[in-house]
Amino acid sequence: MKTLLDIFNSNLLCAGSVICCVSCQNLEEDEEPKLKYARLKGTLGEMLKKDNVSSFAVSDRFLALGTHGGIVHILDINGNDTRRFECHSATVHELCIDNTGEYVASASDDGKVVINNLYANETQVLNYKRPVRAVALEQDYSKRQSRQVVSGGMSESVCFVHKSMLVSLGTREVVLDSGEGPNYTVKWRQNYIAWANEAGVKIYDVSSRDLFRCNLCWRTDTTLLFGWADSVKVGMIKERSKIDVASGLPSKYVEITAQFRTDYSVSGIALLVEDFVILAYLTDFDDSQNVDSLPDAPVARKKAKPPEIHLHYQANDYHLQSLDTESPNDAAFYVVSPKDIVVARPRDLDDHIEWLVERRQYEQALLAAEEAGKAYAGRLQVANILEIGQKYLTTLIEEGRFSDAAALCPKILRTDATLWEHWIFVFARQKEVKTIKSFIPTDNPRLSITVYNMVLACFLNSDHETFLETVKEWPPELLISKDLTDETEKALSKQPNSPLLVEAAYEINVANKQYNLALIHGLKSRKPNILNFVKLHKLYSVIQNHVSLVIEYDEHMIDHGYYKIKLEKLGDGDLDDTLIRIRKLGFGRGLQIFVSNTDMLPVVTTVKQLVDYPRWLHVFLDAVFRKDPHEAAQFHPLQVALYAEYDYPALSNFLRVSTFYKLDDVPNAYNICEICDLVPEMVYLLGKMGNNRRALYMIIERLGDAIDFAKEQNDEDLWEDLIKYSMDKPKFIIGLLENLGSHIDPIRLIKRIPNNLEIPGLRSALIKIMTDYGIQLSLREGCEKILISATVELLENLYRAQKRGLSFSDGTLCAICEDHLTHEGINLTSRLIFFCRHVFQRDMLACFDGRQDPRNGEDTGKLSIPVNLNWRRGDTLSREVKKKAAHMCPICRNVA
Repeated sequence: MKTLLDIFNSNLLCAGSVICCVSCQNLEEDEEPKLKYARLKGTLGEMLKKDNVSSFAVSDRFLALGTHGGIVHILDINGNDTRRFECHSATVHELCIDNTGEYVASASDDGKVVINNLYANETQVLNYKRPVRAVALEQDYSKRQSRQVVSGGMSESVCFVHKSMLVSLGTREVVLDSGEGPNYTVKWRQNYIAWANEAGVKIYDVSSRDLFRCNLCWRTDTTLLFGWADSVKVGMIKERSKIDVASGLPSKYVEITAQFRTDYSVSGIALLVEDFVILAYLTDFDDSQNVDSLPDAPVARKKAKPPEIHLHYQANDYHLQSLDTESPNDAAFYVVSPKDIVVARPRDLDDHIEWLVERRQYEQALLAAEEAGKAYAGRLQVANILEIGQKYLTTLIEEGRFSDAAALCPKILRTDATLWEHWIFVFARQKEVKTIKSFIPTDNPRLSITVYNMVLACFLNSDHETFLETVKEWPPELLISKDLTDETEKALSKQPNSPLLVEAAYEINVANKQYNLALIHGLKSRKPNILNFVKLHKLYSVIQNHVSLVIEYDEHMIDHGYYKIKLEKLGDGDLDDTLIRIRKLGFGRGLQIFVSNTDMLPVVTTVKQLVDYPRWLHVFLDAVFRKDPHEAAQFHPLQVALYAEYDYPALSNFLRVSTFYKLDDVPNAYNICEICDLVPEMVYLLGKMGNNRRALYMIIERLGDAIDFAKEQNDEDLWEDLIKYSMDKPKFIIGLLENLGSHIDPIRLIKRIPNNLEIPGLRSALIKIMTDYGIQLSLREGCEKILISATVELLENLYRAQKRGLSFSDGTLCAICEDHLTHEGINLTSRLIFFCRHVFQRDMLACFDGRQDPRNGEDTGKLSIPVNLNWRRGDTLSREVKKKAAHMCPICRNVA
């Protein structure tokens, strides 16, 4: 048996009477009940002090109550007496309300069935002379003309009466059943009338006049539930087969589809959706059962319990009536005893959540509230999502389930900043800040900066990895705190090599706009593009004292591919990996800041910091030298040793380009090259010191390219030494003959070759000399022809240009006196015209110094040759004018 309603007691109700809701499955003892209870109030209490309830009926608009005093009371749904009928002189055993709510029929021990109209002065009385225990009205009684009534009682007959029979009891009535003992109850639904007597339960089909066995509470139009003593059965009306009907059997029959026995007597039965609601009469109540009393005041109960009745009444003194509604949530069950009435209703969401909370099932309570959605607003104090959630969090923390508690915080605390701060401190006291870290809100709600600092301080003191992770995840505005910055720097001073602290310090200082510290920490933590801070925030003074850190940062960026440097920039030749790495470092962004800003970052200061890092010192000075060979000239002597050790291929170019050597610097450089056995550089330095002969012999002994050295030096004595050295060496003689070219006369060498000296390849060498000489002559002749042709062409162009005439208009003015040159009195031969088209009078031209601008008297410092002088032979122009006019135009000062 499935008991869905537990038990509650009352000082007014009889011991042993219980209402419960059952189904066919067994339940756990602690399962949530389906109904909740409240005592019916109003004027009912005062009324029952004078009389006892003997019967009860319910409709959707009012309640009907019969008493042992024979009175029928009409109550509203709150228990207030609205009307009364004193129509009986003995106990009223049963009431029936028609489904329209207009008529109430009552059956009494006085032998009468009285039908009262609630809205009109209409009363109908049926007198059977014997006590009547049951009465039922047909469906839609008020609307039908037939006005059929069925009743039964101690007369042992079930009587069926309709309107035509209501004139008097003397008229004919239809007896549906008799002789099987008293009839205690009757129910009517549609075409079926069911009643119970000592022989059992019978059903009468009004349409067919046949009898069937069934039960006492209609579940559907063809399914009836009934309980008898300690038995509950379900009967279904079914159609017989045509064969059975033809054999004379009724067309319909009742089949018992389910039945079970109970540990109590059934005082009433009703339906709640798919469950049975049974009013149980207990005869041997166990005090160990979980029973609560029903209090008078409307207080919040710890447990919802069904009613228990504790007066000495029998099972038949209790009644269960239900109100059929479309919605199960609106259903109502009225438990009636002689001295009290209790209303049972389906439990709602508040009751369900309360029940879960009482059993500390907070997770299910939260889930139930969430599934209800935003429309749900808990009406009970306990049924509040926030309150339930916090109780659940407390329980989880007490059980040590910190991860589950942290995961629930966003769902429970939502946007309440005060609650968030409270619970974060709760986790902090439990040393479980890391557990809740991922759920701490950083916006909506935004918590106090103190809370965020507390969380970060916990990680700073215990878990640097989580500290860095949190600093990166949180918005920068949450990191703006001088206390946080100071504490981080303090921790970093104790562990300066901690990469986690360094990177976290960088993020915090950036958020606090401490860019000087952020730059240092960013370099240490190898942040890409951190060097942009230098120019953006003018931090040249910061990196001035951290040169090695900047170059170390560059080296890391290059090694990990952050800097893309083209190999063409590194120079030609086959370079090994070490040299490539050194030359790439010279193009590092950090080092280039020092190279490009020597006005703010002096070279001397940088060199001092790199003294202990010779490789980086070489890279820096080499970068400066490539930018400007004059920038760091005072360190060129130092660079010789650096080039020799770290970039030997570039040493030769450096020695040739650099001219900043003092008298003592060249020998020192030579000594360095000699220690490193750098022969080409030693030869170059010997030549620079003027010791060409030693250089020559070193070349001959070590390199074998003495001829190129002699060509480079172009020293007559050096050639003489080379020729003397080669006279007994045929191989050298052939080399000289083939490579002399235009540096010395080949005949000079040939004349000095000893007689009888066998020289292999001499013939070929001589032929080559003759061939080269012929080629030289041919080239000279070709060049001469080209020059002559070009000269002639230029002379012809000049001649054609000077043959062109120059014109001027009547309004032409003298460029000096600004007088007209075409008026009468001025001889044409007195005009002087330059190819720049400036025109002068010869008399005016003789009046100024040839180096002055005739318009403003300024010294021009230049002379201009006239391109056309139009004077006749024998002209009287003074020699001074001719001299000046032959060299310059006083206006434009351009040489023709």
